[in-house]
Amino acid sequence: MATLIITEKKKAAEAIANALGTTTTVKITKSLNIYVISSKNLYVIPLRGHILEYRNTDIYKSWTNPPPREILTNSNSIKKFQISGLGPYIKVVKEYGKICNHCIIATDADIEGCTIGLFDALPFVRQVNPNIKVSQLWLSSLQKDEIINKFNNLIIPKYSWGESGEARAIIDAIIGFSATREVTNTLRPLLNKFRVRFTSIGRVQTSLLYLIYLRDQEILNFIPKPYFLIDADLIHTNVVFKAHHHLNPFNKDQEVKARQIFQKIRNEKIGKIIDNSKKVIRRSPPTPLNTSKALVLLTKNLRISANLAMRTMNALYLNQIISYPRTDSDVYKLDFKHKEIIQKFTLHPHFKNYALNLLKNKRVNPTKGKKDMGDHPPITPLESLDINSSRFENSLQKRVYDLLARHYLALFGEDAQESKQFLKILIKDEQFNAQFVSLISSGFLEIAPFLKPKYEEEIQIIGDKIPIKEILFIKKETQPPPRYTDTSLLKLMEKNHLGTKSTRPVIIKLLQTRELTERIQYHYHITNLGKFIIENLIEIWLPFLKPDFTKKVEGKLEEIKNKKKNIKEVVDEIRMEFLQLFDKFLINKHKLVSKINNYKIDYTIPLTSSNCPFCNKNPMKFINIKNKRFLVCSDDNCKQFLSLPKNGKLQLLDSICSICNFNIFKITLMKYKKPYTYYLCPKCWNEDRSNFCSNCKEFKIYKGQCTKK
Repeated sequence: MATLIITEKKKAAEAIANALGTTTTVKITKSLNIYVISSKNLYVIPLRGHILEYRNTDIYKSWTNPPPREILTNSNSIKKFQISGLGPYIKVVKEYGKICNHCIIATDADIEGCTIGLFDALPFVRQVNPNIKVSQLWLSSLQKDEIINKFNNLIIPKYSWGESGEARAIIDAIIGFSATREVTNTLRPLLNKFRVRFTSIGRVQTSLLYLIYLRDQEILNFIPKPYFLIDADLIHTNVVFKAHHHLNPFNKDQEVKARQIFQKIRNEKIGKIIDNSKKVIRRSPPTPLNTSKALVLLTKNLRISANLAMRTMNALYLNQIISYPRTDSDVYKLDFKHKEIIQKFTLHPHFKNYALNLLKNKRVNPTKGKKDMGDHPPITPLESLDINSSRFENSLQKRVYDLLARHYLALFGEDAQESKQFLKILIKDEQFNAQFVSLISSGFLEIAPFLKPKYEEEIQIIGDKIPIKEILFIKKETQPPPRYTDTSLLKLMEKNHLGTKSTRPVIIKLLQTRELTERIQYHYHITNLGKFIIENLIEIWLPFLKPDFTKKVEGKLEEIKNKKKNIKEVVDEIRMEFLQLFDKFLINKHKLVSKINNYKIDYTIPLTSSNCPFCNKNPMKFINIKNKRFLVCSDDNCKQFLSLPKNGKLQLLDSICSICNFNIFKITLMKYKKPYTYYLCPKCWNEDRSNFCSNCKEFKIYKGQCTKK
């Protein structure tokens, strides 16, 4: 009898089939092929991710009747339905399931993959073949040796992992469907003013939006506090460096004292060195990358979104370049074949010498992280590829691979050695301190320069006197906390147990898609719509907004995965707990309704960094209202404005126009079904609508900066 292998994606099916023998392709539809290995009587069928999804049953299709609360109280309110257009996939799963006596689930080796394989696809196989044997192919890479090895060592299906994913889908469906409808129906009059049909509510996304809102309010309500610094510019062999008064910073109450010290020493020209000590510090190599750490590494260094970073790693995995990118582990098993991988890098044009040195010094044991979760090894480059290799599909894949490969090789490197130099200087009887950290030996930093801190030159001082160029009295103000980036949002979500390693990038992107947040210059801003929703929910539904509820759900899902609880038990517990929260909303929603008529929408979003070109006193506000977009001076007395293009996503760049010194905008839109990007300075463009940056005769936009041609 034959064996059926079900994979999650087409590329995975191709890799598995080609590894197991000579393959014949059977074309079913334009996008669906079956891969047949006749010599082993194997049929490999790819899916396209989920083929089923939870939706409301017919009686609950209306958003008003029956009331949304019944979605929580009636277990028949939701049901799994076939995703539109995926009928051919279900048909072939059944067709080949009939003629096979063994079904191997080879979907992605994580909770989501187990759910797709064991709870979406397998039930269709069992419909036509109830007694079929079921195994699981648990792959950490799509390389031939790995596939053959794991095919010869199939495992018992991880049903509890699939159950955990299935419970998540049910919980998120009943919470999302009921809450989205009830909140949307309540806030409908104002949502109409925002020109949106509904507002999306979910236990993870709404908690994250709440945390972004809190940071937004923290910035908005921040009151700067003055503080004072006394610094000295010192001269050493034509190099000027700073030393800082040992009592820095002085707060407002200490201003008089600070000014007295400054007046006492302001005209001094020589400082006396009373201490010049050094300390050698060893900087250890990094630890292996699990998904969370990899996403932080990529978003921080490449300034890309978390969602794009995850998609790019997944593409590298499907192209058999890296190991499986969804892993909680940052510890390698003792039998992992690092030496073979390092050996491959001895042929790399740039990493060759480093890899050879590792082998020469027998440095083939990596550093260790904190967790071996038993799911997959940490993210590992499996091939040594030159940056110009044709196996990369785009430039971003090259950059992501380069970082991952360098980070992996750094695990085996020697410690970097740093010299920390401390200087204590007396100016009259006032002590000043200076500190320098310089690099003695690079160690692992040679291959991973992106992990380097900022180093300085060591100061070689002879004698105990040093000339003073100037004593400075500086007044500053405390700054508000920064807005979140992809990197800091990922850390925030992990800290608050929001989502999983795989879903966090998707949730961040979802808030953008729903127009609840906006990503401007790598930072996330809450939109007026997002602010409106949270401000209206915060008074009556705070227990749902806070991350504690979602943290509790994640803990219960983990109990299913670890076989401590079953699906029904957990779903019923969460259903009842959320029902109490839902009723709290119903009891208090009249408070929201009473506010709606008096609510005024602020259509402005962040200010320009350049001042208004008309009054040159204040920045301009970005207005988006009734399909019109323009900049208006933030000073109501000025009232001048600059029009902006109606179409495309606008992004304010750090750069300013070299001609008029106003901000430059990047505009991205679809043109002939492909993304198209152009740049303009609103001031130049308003003077002449043909004045795009691409038409400028003197300057060009290079790496986001306006530079001379």
